[in-house]
Amino acid sequence: MKSVIYTRVSSQGQGLSRQINDIKKVEGFEVVKVFSEKVSGFSVKMEDRKQLQAMLRYVTENPDIKVIQVHEISRLGRNTFETLALLKKFEEQRIMLYIHNLNITLNAGNPKDDIFSKLIVTIVSDLARLESEQLSARIRSGIQERKRQGLHTGRLVGTIESKEKFLAKHKDIQKYLVQGMSYSEIKRLCRCGMSTISKVKEHLAEKA
Repeated sequence: MKSVIYTRVSSQGQGLSRQINDIKKVEGFEVVKVFSEKVSGFSVKMEDRKQLQAMLRYVTENPDIKVIQVHEISRLGRNTFETLALLKKFEEQRIMLYIHNLNITLNAGNPKDDIFSKLIVTIVSDLARLESEQLSARIRSGIQERKRQGLHTGRLVGTIESKEKFLAKHKDIQKYLVQGMSYSEIKRLCRCGMSTISKVKEHLAEKA
């Protein structure tokens, strides 16, 4: 079964060979191409990780590639929201995901692995919800502290944000809209309000 390998480490001082060699030892896969990068998964957005994007394009353009192999699921997304979006994308495209440290292949139709697949997606979804709640709590706390200090909160009165600047801040929403995701899915993944999504869609329509 033809596959590609994606590996990532967070710093330039770390090596990639261990991840690659470990995955290549697994039987049943014909590795066609390896995509590797040294970049922080925490600070760099998924769309800005060049090798990850190259790998996703390669798999899309080469339908004979049936499997993406990673050493562990944390190598994929910067956070659980990004990881969940990728898992959903792979499922929709019927691309299998082999996770080496768990020794399972998602979307393979194997009853044993399917149980783990559902468990992983459930855990990742719950983590995404928890992150969203924690972020909201931090934002509320920050606003309350600024109010307590008598500082201004929100945009300055009388200022107008240009459409270009607004859209530039919400590239992730634009991407998910183009992919045809529902408002509720985008709201969960981007941690934004429905009105923001509608505004982005409206501005995009005006540009078309």
